[in-house]
Amino acid sequence: MEVRLEGIARKFNRQKVFSNLSYTFEQGGTYAILGGNGSGKSTLIKTVLGALGTSKGKIHYYSNGTSVHPNDAPYRISIAAPYLELIEELTALEFLRFHLKFKNFTAGLTPPSLLKLARLEEARDKQIRNFSSGMKQRLRLALALGSDVSLILLDEPSSNLDPAGMEWYKKLIQEYRQDRTILVGSNFNETEIHFCEHQLEIKNYK
Repeated sequence: MEVRLEGIARKFNRQKVFSNLSYTFEQGGTYAILGGNGSGKSTLIKTVLGALGTSKGKIHYYSNGTSVHPNDAPYRISIAAPYLELIEELTALEFLRFHLKFKNFTAGLTPPSLLKLARLEEARDKQIRNFSSGMKQRLRLALALGSDVSLILLDEPSSNLDPAGMEWYKKLIQEYRQDRTILVGSNFNETEIHFCEHQLEIKNYK
């Protein structure tokens, strides 16, 4: 998916987060959205997702050159972020089956094989409320990369991952990026953005 930002701005009350941001995330490109804590990275990612509206300007979505209505765009987007809530009353397997009611997995993946991908196969019948923070983040990341979507948003993806988890993340990206458009929000963490071909710094749009 291609995403065109046309002079967008976002503010909360009187606080300006970013303004006059015009940029094109080209289809199949990999982009690092860079900034320190509180810089507006997550706000921009949520705005691209459609979870937040713009205070000014417009966002346009395209798939293979054809315009996609903003209401339809979220069905083509997946996101992984440490603040993304999971349904903790469900087991891991139940949660993935519930997810399939809204988005399919990429070819060849099933709920059991996605749990294996996330290194959670032994926790398939455990309630997510009993997962460690690292287990939850691996589930979020495997689900984002394993979903059949054309735009993937990763906000600080190495959050709560130990060194082994960060190596797992690199392999996950390598195997499942599949020429899809990927945006990574990062606090200049090379592990998170090692594969990104382009960079956008939020400070340039204050």
